[in-house]
Amino acid sequence: MARKAEPAQRQAVLNAVQKRSAITKLRRRLDDLAAFDPSSIRDRSDVRVTQLELRLEQAIDSIFPVGTVENNRYRSSASTLDRAGFNFGYDTPLHQIISGMERGKSRCIATIEAIISDFEEDLAGDNGENRESQVIAAYQGLELHPAIQEAASALYLDGHYAQAVEDAVKALNNVVRLKSGLMEDGNRLMNEAFKRNDPVLAFNELQDENDLSEQEGYMFMFKGAVSGLRNPRAHRLVSDDPERALEFIAYVSLLAKLAESAEKRAPND
Repeated sequence: MARKAEPAQRQAVLNAVQKRSAITKLRRRLDDLAAFDPSSIRDRSDVRVTQLELRLEQAIDSIFPVGTVENNRYRSSASTLDRAGFNFGYDTPLHQIISGMERGKSRCIATIEAIISDFEEDLAGDNGENRESQVIAAYQGLELHPAIQEAASALYLDGHYAQAVEDAVKALNNVVRLKSGLMEDGNRLMNEAFKRNDPVLAFNELQDENDLSEQEGYMFMFKGAVSGLRNPRAHRLVSDDPERALEFIAYVSLLAKLAESAEKRAPND
């Protein structure tokens, strides 16, 4: 019987903002390593060693997800301090433990510095200000509706652009539900909440044809977000680039702010 092929390991894909954040985090870990003095160790089970190794592991895992090629490549070499051997029948002498800690510290530093160097080289093109990094920096400058910010931003900054857009519209759906008190979903919710005649949420006084046309136009904007942005991403694989996703999320945030500012009306008010 033929052996089942092992699944190929995935590579970690980081955008420019993530790489800059990783560099900052890794430099803090270098400071931790610089402050660690192996000669101060008096016992192999020193809690300082355990704590520092845990911080180093967490840093690598947060940058390169577990299961990626990079995590497997760097995790041990960037976080293992105790590199002294183990002896059977007697305890390892303290001087060997300290020597092993010194080797481990040097290897951790070398590995982390190599990762930082790779990231800095990646960012060096065009002074590190490529189009993607500019767009992501612009996203971080947006003043999004709080519900949209909570739903979409972590996904967006992790590079999951299509899911960020989808979750932003889901959050918009909830904003409209909460403001209107309706329990419908999607297009039916937007129809009922913002309909031209006798809406639950009104954007104006609904006194004349201009008011009614404006109300109807806003309704179609909300319906368009559901039909054009959420539904396709919920039912098939959609690939969004960072710029397009930024524009979609900013639009959804605007709708959320409009919904919040709309006046809730009693039927036939």
